[in-house]
Amino acid sequence: MKRKTSYRGALAAYGLSLLIGAFCMEAAVAAPVAKTERVTLTQVFATLQNGQQDQNPEDIAACRKQVSAPSSKYLGVVVTSKYSIDVHSKIMSASSSLPSPVATQPLMLTVPLAPLGLSGEYGFGAFRPSALPNTYVLFSVGLDFKGPQSSVLVLNSDKNYNCLVTSNPAPFNGALSTKLGQDQGG
Repeated sequence: MKRKTSYRGALAAYGLSLLIGAFCMEAAVAAPVAKTERVTLTQVFATLQNGQQDQNPEDIAACRKQVSAPSSKYLGVVVTSKYSIDVHSKIMSASSSLPSPVATQPLMLTVPLAPLGLSGEYGFGAFRPSALPNTYVLFSVGLDFKGPQSSVLVLNSDKNYNCLVTSNPAPFNGALSTKLGQDQGG
């Protein structure tokens, strides 16, 4: 009789510890992933108004000059993006901070980003944000939370091309490239 009671007690304790362990594991897995990523904008591309890559060498050279100018400096800047992603509820938020592109105004600008609903990666963007109204600001990270990429698309209303400054050496491959064509017209 005594053996049955101690056996039942041990079984109950073991079951309870498994249950508590499962709850703790669920809480750990369910916690949102919150990270801060820093990337440098090192690549320059010209894009057509429809978002496709502009192969014209003159347009690419003009873009490089434009995004290096003191009044529109994006090339070489570090973009700091903060994000929080709950993989279970799909609730996510992000923002990107970068120095003002105007060299005479040394301040940091923070742009809130909206989720873009891309497949294959987590993508966020702001299209003509109030802090930088002539730009798109984009950020993406892999589903494994690796490989962060930031981009700023500088819109040129007076030209047939726009200038993309990015940390991504191949920005026209992948899901985020589909967002480059949205409303690029000046």
